[in-house]
Amino acid sequence: MKLKSITALLLVLIICIFTSACAPAQDNQKDSTKDEAPKEETSSQDEAQGTSDIATTPLLYKVTDEDGDVVWLFGSIHIGRQDYYPLPDYVMDAFEGSESLAVEGDIIAFEKDLSMQIQALQPLLYTDGTTISDHIPRDLYDQAKEILDELGYYNKAMDYYCPAFWSSYIDTAIYEELGAETELGIDRHLLKKAKDTDKPILEIESALEQYTMLGGFSEELQELLLSESIESWNDIDATEETLTQMMDLWAQGNEEKFSDFLSEEDEGMTAEELDLYEEYNTALLDDRNLNMTDYAEERLELGEETFICVGAAHIVGEGAMVELLAQRGYTIECIPQQ
Repeated sequence: MKLKSITALLLVLIICIFTSACAPAQDNQKDSTKDEAPKEETSSQDEAQGTSDIATTPLLYKVTDEDGDVVWLFGSIHIGRQDYYPLPDYVMDAFEGSESLAVEGDIIAFEKDLSMQIQALQPLLYTDGTTISDHIPRDLYDQAKEILDELGYYNKAMDYYCPAFWSSYIDTAIYEELGAETELGIDRHLLKKAKDTDKPILEIESALEQYTMLGGFSEELQELLLSESIESWNDIDATEETLTQMMDLWAQGNEEKFSDFLSEEDEGMTAEELDLYEEYNTALLDDRNLNMTDYAEERLELGEETFICVGAAHIVGEGAMVELLAQRGYTIECIPQQ
C-alpha cells in the first residue's frame, strides 16, 4: 500500500497503544522467569538524555480567526524516544498558555477503564459463529499465527477477532522488537502534564470510534493490512529503517520533507490495491481530517484557546487540517518559521 500500516497508524491513530492495553487474556504467556536487568528510572521525561543528532524542532501551527481567537495544532507521534524531550519552549509555551488540551482520545483514562476496553473491542469480534480463518486465506492465517505463537501472544480467543486486530497486535510487537516506546509518545506526554496541572482534557474522538472504524474495513482491506504487518515483521530491518526515518522527520519539523514522506507512492501497487488504498485513506485520513477541522473551528468560535494534539498526518499534507483551515479563511502561522 501507499503507506505501510505500521507507519500510518503511528501518525494517525492511538490504536497502537490501546492494543496492548486490552488484548485478550493469553494462554501462552511470555517467559517471565528470565533474569532481566532492571530498567533505570528517571525522575522526569524532561530530564531524559537522548543520543540522536536530530534537533527536536517539531511543527507547531498557530491558527487565528478574524477576532484574534487562537487554537494550536500540534502533530503527535504515538511512540517516542528520549531525545524528543524536553519539548522545545515554543511548544510548551503554547501548551501551558492554552485553556485546554484536545486529543484524539484520553489514552490514560482508557487504559484504566476495563469496561470501556471491553466495549471498544466489540466491533473487532466475529459474532456470527465464524472465526478469522473463515475470512482470510489459510496460508495468511498460518503465517500470522506463527508470529503470535513465536511471541507467546497467541491463544484460541484471538481466532474470534478480525484481521485488523491481528494486524495491530503484530504491529505492536514490532514496536516492542525495535525498542520503540509508547510511554514516550507525544500525546501521552502532554496528557500526563495536563493531568498534573488540572488542565481540562477534551476528546475529539474515542477508542470506540477508532476500533469501530477498523472493524468496518472491508474484508479485502483487512486481509491486505494483515499481509503488510507480516511483511513488516519478516523484513524487520527495512521496517526499522522506515520507522527511524519517520521519527527523524517528525523531530526535524521540516514541513516539505515530512509532507513528501506522507505522500510517497508505491509504484508497485495493483489496481485492486489502489482501490483498497482509497478505502483506507478515506476512512483513516480524509473523513477524520474533516471532523477534526470542524472541531478546531468550533473551538475558535467558542473563543477558548485550545492546544489540539492529534496524529501528525492529520495536521500536515494535502487535505490535512492546516490546508483545510487555510481554505476556510483562517490565518495559519507555522512555528518555527520554515
